[in-house]
Amino acid sequence: MKLRLSKLPLSLRLALRDLRSGFGGLGILLACIILGVTAIAAVGSLSEAVRNGLEEEGQPLLGGDVEITLAQRQITPAERQFTARWGTLSAIVSARAMASAGEHFALIEIKAIDRNYPLYGSVGLAGAPSLDTALALHGSRYGIAVDPLLMDRLGLSLGDPLRIGEAIFELRASITSEPDRIADGFVLGPRVLMSHEALAATGLVKPGSLLSWRYRLKLRDPSAYQTAADAITRAFPDAGWRVRTRNEAAPGVSRYIERLTFFLTLVGITSLIVGGVGIANSVAAFIGRRRRQIAILRLVGSDAALVFAAYLWEVMLAASAAILIGLIIGALLPFAIREFFGSLFPVPLRTGIYIRPLAIAALFGFLTTLIFSIWPIARTREIGPLDLIRSAPARHRRLPALRDLVTLALAAACLLGLFFLAFGEYWMTLFYILGLAGSLLLLLLLGRMLTILARLAPKPPNAGLRFAIANLYRPGTPLPSVVLSLGLGLTLFVTLSLLDRSLRSELQTALPAHAPSYFFLDVASGEEEGFLAAVREEKTIEAVVTAPMLRGRITKVKGTPAAEVKAAPEGAWALRGDRGLTYAENLPEGSQLVSGGWWPKDYAGPPLVSFTEDVAKAIGLGIGDQVSVNVLGRELNATVASLRLVDWRSLGMNFVMVFSPNALAGAPHSNLVTVSLPPEREAAFLSRIARSFPTVTAVRVRDALDAVSNLLGKLILAVRAASGVAIATGLLVLSGALATSLSARTYDAVVLKTFGATRPQLIAIYAVEFLVSGLAASLFAIVAGSLAAWALTRYVLEIPLDFSAAAALLTAGLSMALTLLIGLIGSWRALGARPAVHLRRE
Repeated sequence: MKLRLSKLPLSLRLALRDLRSGFGGLGILLACIILGVTAIAAVGSLSEAVRNGLEEEGQPLLGGDVEITLAQRQITPAERQFTARWGTLSAIVSARAMASAGEHFALIEIKAIDRNYPLYGSVGLAGAPSLDTALALHGSRYGIAVDPLLMDRLGLSLGDPLRIGEAIFELRASITSEPDRIADGFVLGPRVLMSHEALAATGLVKPGSLLSWRYRLKLRDPSAYQTAADAITRAFPDAGWRVRTRNEAAPGVSRYIERLTFFLTLVGITSLIVGGVGIANSVAAFIGRRRRQIAILRLVGSDAALVFAAYLWEVMLAASAAILIGLIIGALLPFAIREFFGSLFPVPLRTGIYIRPLAIAALFGFLTTLIFSIWPIARTREIGPLDLIRSAPARHRRLPALRDLVTLALAAACLLGLFFLAFGEYWMTLFYILGLAGSLLLLLLLGRMLTILARLAPKPPNAGLRFAIANLYRPGTPLPSVVLSLGLGLTLFVTLSLLDRSLRSELQTALPAHAPSYFFLDVASGEEEGFLAAVREEKTIEAVVTAPMLRGRITKVKGTPAAEVKAAPEGAWALRGDRGLTYAENLPEGSQLVSGGWWPKDYAGPPLVSFTEDVAKAIGLGIGDQVSVNVLGRELNATVASLRLVDWRSLGMNFVMVFSPNALAGAPHSNLVTVSLPPEREAAFLSRIARSFPTVTAVRVRDALDAVSNLLGKLILAVRAASGVAIATGLLVLSGALATSLSARTYDAVVLKTFGATRPQLIAIYAVEFLVSGLAASLFAIVAGSLAAWALTRYVLEIPLDFSAAAALLTAGLSMALTLLIGLIGSWRALGARPAVHLRRE
């Protein structure tokens, strides 16, 4: 072993020998690194577990190797014949409807299946041995299998009758598991499984009904899924369908996971960068405590470069241990999450040890440690043999050597490169880096400006106050370091707390004061008059609005296929699937024209369309541009005539696309009707309408918003978890900043006590210093954190920022109190120091 150690560089041997006594003095460094690396590694590993779960379970999650989705129409015989050549075909129809049991009604999500369903996986049932048995026709009634939630809502048991549309069904089984549940996307009601023949008996299938047809393929060669999908797309370019493969089983979940991973990883990296200030402070305090050992090394002939290298080795070895601990915790956390919270995830977690996120976390840890350690370690070059006999703490003012600055610059360049390598959102990453760098620079300038202002401030007559102000600008003052440390941590905390507040406010105020009570879907044109007459029998009706509704898919934008359009993220959703659309003679209520003009009444020219301004800009459309929309299998080419501004929060009757009436003349469609009435009359009104019009689907607005609220609630939980990491990091960084000045503070304290200062006087002096630091950092954090939260809510979450002056003042007050508390705790050793011990050598 000795032979091996003798071959190591002398600087590394010195570092290893010093580490034999442990990592004493580097505790804050270790904690900051472990916290930051754990956050990055855990988020990345969990994201990989979700992504791999989606890929490995793509077939059962999608329900096939390839899926074709159509709105309001079935595939033609020619399309079916071509598609079925590739393998086994299964057809699924999705629809919303009302189910009733006695006087109780509930919105349900129907999935009508054929005998080939499911192509992959299996449906778990309770109460029936198989799907065929559960859904078969017995006597005059078809059977159904339902989500247990529906049984709870309507008080049903197996064997009970349930009315859906115009047919009465027998409840024969409850659904315990559904392999392709996630591929169905967002649903508003409990699932009901039935056969195609049973769906036909309900009377819900009629021209213009809002039905979704999905055709799934189980390929004879499952590995050829992409080839099959491309061939189907090329064979019928104008079919207006959406083709996706098993590796796109849950694109909405994938996008959500990517966004959430990006956000949480940035929070983790920010915590690590904020912790970098704590690392710098911890290393500075460590070097200060090693001053005598360094002086001895210099006295026995060690040059400055050797000492620098030895302590850099020591810090990086300690950091390596912390990074290893963080990687282990981060890698194991997804296993614990799967074990205890796996049921909360909508996708299976394929946990494992994933190298890429761990490598990224390790590199961020190493580079952050290197960047924030070089400067304080460079102070070792200023320590010489004479420091062995000096008792007063050294006051370092010089810049590091040129070679140290070059190393620092190279490490910073590598860190920037790692940012862009780790994330695909290049513009957002760039703005994040600029914002973080700007915050660091502004905080450094703020700390320096405070020292200058303290130096120029009038000298108060009170000796204690005069000394407290002098502490703010004396050589080696920790004020800039404390402001930087506390400012970064508080900025992150303020940003996350405002995000939390804005999300909660969005949930609480999502239902506007004059929102409709119900949306009624599938009101057939032939029954529209009768339906409206029945609605108006309710004397408490406040408003009724009706509009024709169809489903269409944007296929081309200015002649470019929709799949090839480079749309902005905030509007790309409009190109991904079928959209609701309508036609209107007049400008819809709640819309405001911002450019172009509305078509005249009785317009009979080429088809025109009006788009909402935000979507049009996102997909690159302007006045006069051409857009192609597939409606009921027919390609409709229209010219953009106007752009509208729509307040979607009003939940009024509005659509992204509104066509001129002549564009869709004769197209079969249903009508969408919104009804507003007092909340206390909603239940009785629905009961009467549902009995009279069983094929009309009612969506209660409050129920729909509750479903969305549940999804946003999970996002709030993630934001609060990130806030916890930010608070912990801020506490560590602040502790490190105060530890840096402990030796200088101890020396000042013993000198003052020698001249008669009492402990209460010293506490008052330190309190003023800490309150000034806390106030400055708090004001900066409120401004910078509010700007960051505004940018995130406006451009990422697309919700208004809910800023509160009271919350801002509370943040400032708590920050100052926290600074004062931690500062006094950190200075307690200095207050209790005995003058004789520290001044004996003077």
